[in-house]
Amino acid sequence: MTSLSARPTPAFSEGVLSGSRAGQDNLEQAVAGALANLKPGRSGAAAAYKEVQRLVLENAVLTELSPQVSPKAAAAAVEHLRSNLIDEALKKSTRAHKEALGKAGIPSSVLDLLQSWVEVTVDARVVQRQIELKRAVESAQVQLVPQVSAVSQADPVQPLSASELGQALGGLSDETVRQRERSGELFSILRPGRKRGREYPAFQGWAGVAGSPLTDVLAALGPATSTAAYGFFTGPTDLLGGLTPIEALIGRLTTQRHLDAETQDLLVASSDERLQAVIKAAEAYAATLAA
Repeated sequence: MTSLSARPTPAFSEGVLSGSRAGQDNLEQAVAGALANLKPGRSGAAAAYKEVQRLVLENAVLTELSPQVSPKAAAAAVEHLRSNLIDEALKKSTRAHKEALGKAGIPSSVLDLLQSWVEVTVDARVVQRQIELKRAVESAQVQLVPQVSAVSQADPVQPLSASELGQALGGLSDETVRQRERSGELFSILRPGRKRGREYPAFQGWAGVAGSPLTDVLAALGPATSTAAYGFFTGPTDLLGGLTPIEALIGRLTTQRHLDAETQDLLVASSDERLQAVIKAAEAYAATLAA
């Protein structure tokens, strides 16, 4: 699995995609300009065809290798890319078709005009489809980058004292934190082998969890022990598409991993929709514990 550090940040990815989009826009304008200046006939079509091919090849080189190469270097590289093998085959096919059409009574001048028109039209359509496909891929990447890259850098289960959690909750006193715990609005855990020194998982102070969302979910869990509550919040569940309840509540991942489309939809849903999904999962979890 790719580590988080190896992935581009959203800002970097957006910058790369913006540059690529600009390249596609420039290519489209250049091709449109070449076609607008096209003069009917073999000589004009040949010049337009060559120019379109040069623009496409240079754009492809710059798109793949930028910023490693300059436009001048890309142009120089393109000069060595052309192959005559397919061109010669097409010429042979064209001669055969012209001969057959000539025997059918179509004048050579008309054939030349039609051939030039068809060649440039087909070539331009191919370029148009390439640009459209590239833009569609880039648009999808823009949508995916924030979802894939939006991973919390904080540790949701970092143990906090009552004082530390109180600070995370806006400066509450130790006693207020403990009072809220007694009323079922917070919970703490005691590590195995210890008789004192209860700790509060840090996520209880996070935006999207703190306050009424946490209270509502704890209420849905019912009389579950703090250990059971800890296991519910931190464990991925199929009821949330493989997300942990913490991730569903905050709307981002706490560990980098692949998500299917349905889970991504949940992750970017409204906060109320995500809360309701977590409450339903908590009710199912509580029912399992009670069975």
